[in-house]
Amino acid sequence: MSSPLPAPELLPSGPNGFITFMYYFGLTSLIVSWPIAEFLHLDLGASTPYQYAFIFGVMGGIWGTYFNRSITLELTSDQPEKLLVNLENKLNEMGFTQSQQQEMIRIYTPRSLQALFMGKIRVLVQKKQVRIVGRAVHIRALQKHF
Repeated sequence: MSSPLPAPELLPSGPNGFITFMYYFGLTSLIVSWPIAEFLHLDLGASTPYQYAFIFGVMGGIWGTYFNRSITLELTSDQPEKLLVNLENKLNEMGFTQSQQQEMIRIYTPRSLQALFMGKIRVLVQKKQVRIVGRAVHIRALQKHF
C-alpha cells in the first residue's frame, strides 16, 4: 500500500516564470521581426530587424510573465467548507465553472470561448487548507478577495 502524495506533487504547478518569459519573448520577437523589416525596408537576413525585435521580445516576455505565469495561493481556515463556498462564488463571478474533479483536485475552466485564452484554475482541497494554482492575473484577483 502506497502512502499519499504530498500536496505539491498532487497539484501540478504549471509553467514557471522562466518558461513563460521565454515563450512570450520568443513569440513576440518572431512575430515583430517581419513588420520591422518591412517598415525599415530591410531584408530579413539583416540583423537590424532582429535587434529591434529583441527589444519588443523583452517587453513581451516581461508582460507575459507578469500576467500569465502560474502561481500558487494557499488559504487556510478552520471552516474549509465555508472557504470553498466563497471561493466557488468568486470563481463564478470571474467567469469560471467547475469542469472536472480528480480525487481531491477540482478543475475550473472559463465559460465559452474565453477558455482558449484564460487557462484553468486547479484547486486542491485538504482538511484545513485550500491550495489554488492558476495564472498570476487570476490568482491576484482571488488574493484581493481573501
